[in-house]
Amino acid sequence: MKKFKLISSICFTAVLILTNCSSSNSDDDQTPADTIAPTIDCPDNINVNIDAFSSEAKVDYTAPVGKDNIEGATTSLISGMESGSMFPIGTTTNTFEVMDAAGNKTTCSFDVIVTQDAPSQNLPFFIETNPTPAGKKWAKVEDLSDEFDATEFDDTKWHRDPASDPFGWYGRPPALFEADNVSVSDGNLNITVEKFSSPKNVNNTSWTHGGAILRSKTKAKPGYFYECRMKANKTVMSSTFWIAYPQNCNSGPIRKLELDIQECVGRTHSGTQPWANGWDAVYHSNTWRHNRTCDTGESESKQSPGKKDLDEKNHSRFFVYGCWWKSPTEILFYLDGKYTYSITPPTDFDLEGHITMAIETYDWNPIDANNIFETASVEDRTTYYDWVRTWKLEDE
Repeated sequence: MKKFKLISSICFTAVLILTNCSSSNSDDDQTPADTIAPTIDCPDNINVNIDAFSSEAKVDYTAPVGKDNIEGATTSLISGMESGSMFPIGTTTNTFEVMDAAGNKTTCSFDVIVTQDAPSQNLPFFIETNPTPAGKKWAKVEDLSDEFDATEFDDTKWHRDPASDPFGWYGRPPALFEADNVSVSDGNLNITVEKFSSPKNVNNTSWTHGGAILRSKTKAKPGYFYECRMKANKTVMSSTFWIAYPQNCNSGPIRKLELDIQECVGRTHSGTQPWANGWDAVYHSNTWRHNRTCDTGESESKQSPGKKDLDEKNHSRFFVYGCWWKSPTEILFYLDGKYTYSITPPTDFDLEGHITMAIETYDWNPIDANNIFETASVEDRTTYYDWVRTWKLEDE
């Protein structure tokens, strides 16, 4: 009997020891998880203005640092640019992220907005480089300039009726040039295109659509700088800014020239000629010597073009198109104040012409079945000119 009691006592003790050890290990493993996200506050947006000859700005800012309830959180810039960087024109979004030791994350963002000064009414719009010759200054040619800020169209500066201008050209069918499609409002010159309710017969030609053409009454000359701020319409019709030259086989000049500063369309489609695809997002210039029967110096038309494809549509915003007709043999072109390309024309451009703005139709970009003449808003059917400015060089 004593033997059995001793054995029973030992077993009981062993069981107690094992039970105590198991209880101790369970208490050590129960650590609460960190589920609290860190916090971070970004600075307000930063706005910086730069002059017309700069393309970027150095911007310093205080980088945000995140906070957490437990030490060990780290903050990093995950997109954008570091403080002290040269920020480009436009909006750069800087995003910072804070992450704690448990992997919880929080982000914040702010913008650095670099804006370039607008073109001045007192100087041509040049960016980054100024081509003004030493000892010279630019003076505005008022008769060839217009801010379009008046309440009425200025008929003393511009022809808008093709019957009374020096050319008498009524348009390229099917779009007829009509003066009543031209207006001035809200600081803009507006040329609105349309589809007629029924065809019109003018000069023994049937017209189904309407556009317009404007020409300066004062002649443009070599040496001047020409620029306009224009927003294209969204139709298949054109939006243009160019210089047209009268030609007369009897009284002269015999050479028929054309200087296109900007020529684009608002929309292309499957019926557009392949060479013109992309002409709704383009800066396109050209110099022409057209073939005419009395111009015995040329047996065919000759051209020297320039072109820059754009990443945005011509109707997406206002663009500034500029041209320095520097000499009869050298013409420089500018887009939004930046030098873009030069053209050596196929003949000497030593004649005087007329600043022209024509909104017309082309056979190489015809009116298709999906046209928007009847469904689009007036705004979408309108080419807007904020201003036209012409400058000449004078001694300082």
